[in-house]
Amino acid sequence: MIHIYTQLAQGHQWLQQYQGRQPILACILGFTATGLIPGISAAGATPEDRKYTAIADAEFLVNGVKPQPQYPLPPLEAGASPVLISRAVVEAFNLPVYLFNAGLPHTPSVPAIDLGGAPAKCLSTGDALPLATVKFLFEQGLKWGQHLADTTAEGYLIISECVVGGTTTALGVLTGLGIAASGKVNS
Repeated sequence: MIHIYTQLAQGHQWLQQYQGRQPILACILGFTATGLIPGISAAGATPEDRKYTAIADAEFLVNGVKPQPQYPLPPLEAGASPVLISRAVVEAFNLPVYLFNAGLPHTPSVPAIDLGGAPAKCLSTGDALPLATVKFLFEQGLKWGQHLADTTAEGYLIISECVVGGTTTALGVLTGLGIAASGKVNS
């Protein structure tokens, strides 16, 4: 059973419109050096592990459990990787998956659409990505979002991301914009 907690009318309308429809999943992969700060992310036990988390997650999302993955899921200090849930949903509903490389330090081991981005520097630099790169990636997102929406005209698009340090970066950006987001941004 699905529970709707806010915007009840819109939620129920959406559920009625898309009940029984097949979605597609788009997962945007990226990297920020913010994720290398010791203790800042649970997406890998060490900063070195976190350099490969998005690549390992992408491989697992597409391939599922394999005896010898090229990039195994990194060890975590606690809990399980969220990609386990994502993979279960992909497998249970036979969802088509589109991977997008928005800026990884290494090439993914599974097919991914390269958006022409670059790994971001640490948020603390105040200049994580050149503005031209940000604008270019934004335009790529609009273009691919429209293309995928057109591809699944009868269904809907699920947009996801895997960016180690992304939650911290989002909080920093919102705070920098003057939004009181502390305690409201999480993974």
